[in-house]
Amino acid sequence: MSSVMDILLVEDETEVLEGICLALRQLVADTCRIYAVGNAEDAREILQAIRPRVIVTDIVLPGMSGLELLEEVRTIPGYSPKTIVISSYNEFAYAQQSLRLGALDYVLKPFDKSEFIQKIAGVLELIEGEDRKISELQHQIEHSRMGTKVLMDQYILSFCTKKTHLQEHIYHRLQLWNLTWLTTTPYRLFAFGLHGDAHGRDKEVELQLFAVSNVAAETLQRFPPSYLLKNVHNRWIVITAYPDAEQIMEDIRDNVRKFQRQELFFGASATMFSFQSLSDAYDQAIQALRWAFANRSPLLFYSDISEGRGENMSGDADADCVSMLMNGDSEGIEAVVGRKIDNMVRFTHVQHRKQLAQSCLDWIIAVQALLNEKTGFQMDQIPLSLWEKLEQCATMEEIKRELTGYYVALSSKIASDLPVMSNAIIEQAKAIIAEESHGELSLNRLAERLAIHPVWLSHLFKKETGQNFSDYMIDLKIDNAKKLLRESSLKIYEIAAKIGYQDLQHFGKIFKKRTGMSPKEFRYGK
Repeated sequence: MSSVMDILLVEDETEVLEGICLALRQLVADTCRIYAVGNAEDAREILQAIRPRVIVTDIVLPGMSGLELLEEVRTIPGYSPKTIVISSYNEFAYAQQSLRLGALDYVLKPFDKSEFIQKIAGVLELIEGEDRKISELQHQIEHSRMGTKVLMDQYILSFCTKKTHLQEHIYHRLQLWNLTWLTTTPYRLFAFGLHGDAHGRDKEVELQLFAVSNVAAETLQRFPPSYLLKNVHNRWIVITAYPDAEQIMEDIRDNVRKFQRQELFFGASATMFSFQSLSDAYDQAIQALRWAFANRSPLLFYSDISEGRGENMSGDADADCVSMLMNGDSEGIEAVVGRKIDNMVRFTHVQHRKQLAQSCLDWIIAVQALLNEKTGFQMDQIPLSLWEKLEQCATMEEIKRELTGYYVALSSKIASDLPVMSNAIIEQAKAIIAEESHGELSLNRLAERLAIHPVWLSHLFKKETGQNFSDYMIDLKIDNAKKLLRESSLKIYEIAAKIGYQDLQHFGKIFKKRTGMSPKEFRYGK
């Protein structure tokens, strides 16, 4: 045992209690203090004086029961001993209550003394293991409080990834780390990474990253005040108040090229003037770095990619692309492709060209699925050659051209195939309407039967018939009503109900609006 531990035994059978004590003393020698009592009241006194780490108690005791004693133990703040319950009763309710009170074991009498002692030995080992973990954790916490670089990096990175307002405790920590210049001086943030990322075996990659970190850190010593850290994607982050950030980036790039023969790419934020803008600076630098990788530009400032593009370029690219495909709008296709690729690079974790190519193919699948949902138009499989071409593209502009070319060709195919399909769909729709003209057929229900999107069905209906769906349905019902008014002896309210109008007054208004006469006037030719 690493330290003296207190064990409390509560058992009213003297022989059993003495037997456990004797065996337990042989097990623990001088490493534990054993307190043995015959009732819960004496046990409570011991609990008030000390806090035993282990409690072994019988259930049936004079006065207060062992379970009632454990109930009291649970109310003591910050105290959670390991407990074992012993009992002469093999009742599930007792066992269940014991476990609910936190007991590690429920032992039935009579029991084998050596096996029982081994159970206690297991509990002591469990406590030792937990104490060891707590000690290690406390050591780590204590070590962290000393202000290690790892802890500093974690804190600063958290401020970069989540907008944080300057609070007193944060300011004190920045003070401890000599970083208060982040709260008083204009600064920039730039991110950089290896061209094509580090490659090789894990150990080799670690050495490459370690070497680059050392060169960058040594270079930064000449440009105070600056701070260097690395994020989870192996991108280095530099926050600096040095006036010439571009000079810092060029020196780091040149030194890494000279000493490590590695190529770096950089993305830099705009100048920031407040601590809480760290997250904005980080987002800008990461976006600029992605752009630098995608375009093979060694150094890009955020302003280089944001000017003329706007901050909110997302929109609904899938729906926009489908609309352009259906309308045969080549210029619109080119614009939406450009916007989508820009956003992929700026706002997603695309790290290299293969990932960008895969993202483009994922987008094509999403667009074709939406096109199929809206129109029922069946797409061919994406050709493997397109994937190969996208992976071979050296710049974003080449990727945009390949993707635009694919969509323009797809739009031409739609333009040639869709009219025939559209006419067939509307003819099928008319047939269904004719079958159910006396019921309550809705556009959504009709679209469901035709397996196409309601919005697209509405568009096709208007295009092919010159009427929207609701007007077509009303005209059809009024035609049926006119026929019934002239050729049957049904009462007007019966005719209204037969064609789907339960409200006679509403039917009368619709009928007069369409024919210029009331149903009665129409029937008698007035």
